[in-house]
Amino acid sequence: MKKNFRFILNLILIFIVAPAMVGYSIYALDQNGFFQIQKINIVFKTQMDQKSYAISYVEKLDRQFQKFQGQSLWSFSLQNISAVLKQQKWIKDFRISRSWPSTIEIDIEAHEISLLLADTQKLNLGLLRPVTVEGELLPEIDSRRAPSKALLRGDIFLKNVDKRKQAISLLKSLPAEGKMGVGSLSEINYNSKEGFWISMIQSDLKVKLGEDQFAMKSARVSQVMDYLEKKNLKARVIDANLSKKVLVRLQQTP
Repeated sequence: MKKNFRFILNLILIFIVAPAMVGYSIYALDQNGFFQIQKINIVFKTQMDQKSYAISYVEKLDRQFQKFQGQSLWSFSLQNISAVLKQQKWIKDFRISRSWPSTIEIDIEAHEISLLLADTQKLNLGLLRPVTVEGELLPEIDSRRAPSKALLRGDIFLKNVDKRKQAISLLKSLPAEGKMGVGSLSEINYNSKEGFWISMIQSDLKVKLGEDQFAMKSARVSQVMDYLEKKNLKARVIDANLSKKVLVRLQQTP
């Protein structure tokens, strides 16, 4: 009988009294501010050459999250932070966790940037709008923090997501290297008469590519550029928006 009583008493101590004491201790610590949120750490990852573009976005989040500091980490709902993060277009994915006793950790995966939308007036103020690989426009950033990407110019890219996606398709059709390589591209433009045309970084060359078949046309242009280089000729305009030929307008020699 005594053994059964001791066994039941031990069970009471283990499953009722001990948890109650732990719970009370946690409650007492919480009431005394031990679990007050002191830090909200934000760590974001993206491609190495795009690290700087999201800094202004992170700084804005830091300011928004200041209102949560001082609240109890024990009772704080992480949905409060999740709701803010879900509204951020630059965020592709995120994870939130508590780090006891007083820190919230936020891991963010940023969208990859494909192009930069340039409005003349905004650019004069040092502002650009990143364009994601999905064609989504992000809020303005300081041009000094922008990744090294080609510019999109023209109001149509601001208003028309399909045209932005076409521009990204054009970009993907270009070779990684060479005279027509992605790294040699300065700007992508568009008008209803000529379709898409691009400008190169190291020359005043304008290349017309029309509305489609960008890979085939860019390959033709690359061959023409190789030929012009061998002949020591410089082109002003290369029009690849023709059915079977490429039209070249040479620069005027002084």
